[in-house]
Amino acid sequence: MKKSLVSILILLLVFSGYSQQRPVISTYMFNGLALNPAYAGSLNILSASFVHRKQWINVEGAPRLNMVSVHSSFYGNQIGLGLQASEDVIGVHKESALYLSGAYKIKTSAGILAMGLSGGFDNRRSNFEELNLLREDDELLSGTPTRFTPNCGTGIYFAIPKMYAGVSVRYILDNTLYEVQAEEGTTTEARESRYYYATGGVILDLNPNVKFSPSALIRYQEESRLGWDLNATVIFDGIAYAGVSYRSGDAVIFLTQLILNEYFRIGYAYDATVNALSNNSRGTHEIMLNYRVKLRNYKKDPQCPVYF
Repeated sequence: MKKSLVSILILLLVFSGYSQQRPVISTYMFNGLALNPAYAGSLNILSASFVHRKQWINVEGAPRLNMVSVHSSFYGNQIGLGLQASEDVIGVHKESALYLSGAYKIKTSAGILAMGLSGGFDNRRSNFEELNLLREDDELLSGTPTRFTPNCGTGIYFAIPKMYAGVSVRYILDNTLYEVQAEEGTTTEARESRYYYATGGVILDLNPNVKFSPSALIRYQEESRLGWDLNATVIFDGIAYAGVSYRSGDAVIFLTQLILNEYFRIGYAYDATVNALSNNSRGTHEIMLNYRVKLRNYKKDPQCPVYF
């Protein structure tokens, strides 16, 4: 039986409010498919990534995320296809998701412009029996409800070897997740809400061996406040990445990525909490593994992004 007060607070925030929060990852600049379906196939090679995120260490019931994404280009690098699967656990809630993405790429004199679509589903299960409730007959906290909801998204992505920018609506449908009619005649519900993302970054040469890469992420969820991440990363010899980010009202993030060889990359991020949870949490750990390989139909494209 989970007795943590934090678990109950998370429960109330997710299910008594209007909209459901989506997980945020700190290594977004290395995993564009998590934000934008138009990113699919942008590398012109097969890329497979795994992300494990354990949030708010030392807080019982805190979020845990596992995410796998795979994407590649086809048909002369004109079409990109991607697949993303994830499992997000928050307290007594578990959400599994599976999404397919497709992108059509247009080569222009300025760079590559991609337009993408995604579609899939989320499956959520809440095991209220794990809670130690004061009222066993509480209609809002009873049973083990399961909810299956389809959703879709779209986006635009533009890139050259040393610059990228994208805008996306990752989740378009505002499905009803939970609805209870109380005895007093009031209705309590939780809904999905649209998520809007805008990302961008550049690569600047400091000297032949060192490059500087600033980037930004803007997040907007309907019925919620605007959120943003600012990042500054230094790249040494095109192999080692070291950076720092600030997430509005949440954390200062220290991250790194190391290119082990032609095929494997490993990344790590530590979120130092700066809000009210800092007194109870030892921060957040995030690990990323990436595998890249050239396929038979791979064609060298001088406009293909190299750093992201």
